[in-house]
Amino acid sequence: MDQIAIRGPEHRRRRWKLVLAPVAVLAVALALSACGSNSSGAKAGATLTIADFSPFSGANSDYGYLEQTGCEAALHFINAGGGAGGHKLSCLIVDSRGDPADAVPAAQKMLATTSNLVAVVDQNSGLLTATVPLFDSSHIPDLSLGGDIPFDHNHYQYFWRTIPGDDIAGDALAAYVALKTPYRTIAAVFGNDQAAQGNVPGLLNGAKNLGLKVTINEPLAIDSTTYETEIQRLKSSNPQVFASETDPQTAGVFLGELKQAGINIPGVLTSGTLLPNWDRAAIAAIGAASFKKNFVRVMLYAPSSGPAYQTWIQGLDAIKNTVRDAGKDAQQFYSEAPYDNVNEVALAIQASHSTDPSVINNWIPKITQGTTVVHTFAEGKAALVAGKTIDYVGVTGQVHFNQYHNNAGVWAAQQPLTSKVISILSPTDVERAVGH
Repeated sequence: MDQIAIRGPEHRRRRWKLVLAPVAVLAVALALSACGSNSSGAKAGATLTIADFSPFSGANSDYGYLEQTGCEAALHFINAGGGAGGHKLSCLIVDSRGDPADAVPAAQKMLATTSNLVAVVDQNSGLLTATVPLFDSSHIPDLSLGGDIPFDHNHYQYFWRTIPGDDIAGDALAAYVALKTPYRTIAAVFGNDQAAQGNVPGLLNGAKNLGLKVTINEPLAIDSTTYETEIQRLKSSNPQVFASETDPQTAGVFLGELKQAGINIPGVLTSGTLLPNWDRAAIAAIGAASFKKNFVRVMLYAPSSGPAYQTWIQGLDAIKNTVRDAGKDAQQFYSEAPYDNVNEVALAIQASHSTDPSVINNWIPKITQGTTVVHTFAEGKAALVAGKTIDYVGVTGQVHFNQYHNNAGVWAAQQPLTSKVISILSPTDVERAVGH
């Protein structure tokens, strides 16, 4: 499998602050777009490349491997079915390392050296301001799972986000507590990094709209050796439940000291804690039984049934010897969504009869707006060949892009470790929290 791993300064924390001015990033992007070779399309029969542009090293490396699983599972069926528009596709690993200082040169190298690059699939919360201008100015479609709030209202032509922004995740936390539990007082305890703090405005907004009282909004300095002061302030505010997202090291220290302080209230976590090393840190701090009993993760939800899901499971079985932990990814949204994203790109290639990324880009929303509902690439390709318009409804459900190229979704509270669904939040539930 092809890989690009641009090395740079060691990753020091789970999330980051931007270090590059947008004007400088845009200037580099314009230079790359002027000299790149992606806009003219590929030769007949050439293999097309989709870049898995995500962290494959550092604290967030699990997200990269989850994405790779989704990409490879999709390509198994696409290539076995004759490819998209007569072209086979490949997945190219590009390591963003979860830091703009590394992600920007990695993107620059990818754009300058990759032949027949037709799309990027990314899971880069906190990096979008640094990387999206590069892809957009190079006319490369970017299907993203990055939750950066500024992109709730963006005007990038080549950016497509198939999940809501992080602030909507905060609204979903409030909706779960207000509508699915008896609790009415909640503490906000989030890491002080950009991505974790991105949940806070939505949580505060949702709490206000749904009648919850936020007893304290306490940011946690990432990777501190103690949080005794913050925990005492939390205890004094007397919440019934707390909401949180931190990196694993912070979680281990915070949860351990929370237990030592005798605070045993439920915790509501975001998908930003969906990492095996986060679970290990929690288990080490409070024990597996307490972790499963007292915590939930509120995440975007995809049902584990239906034709799209069954095909997804078959794909995982087919690639289990070529990716890491495919057997554990059957109900991982952050593998399922990239699987759908790659299918969407392939169907856009098939529908557009083009390998030019700028042409493909125009078809990405169209393959989710047609009259014939399809659940797999094979169904979609057959319908397109028959002259029909299609509405691709994959493992993660229906996609409808708004004017800002964002998509809403269904949410669920899931038990950690087992992923057991505790309750479902409908779009209406979340909209109540948002204030619509």
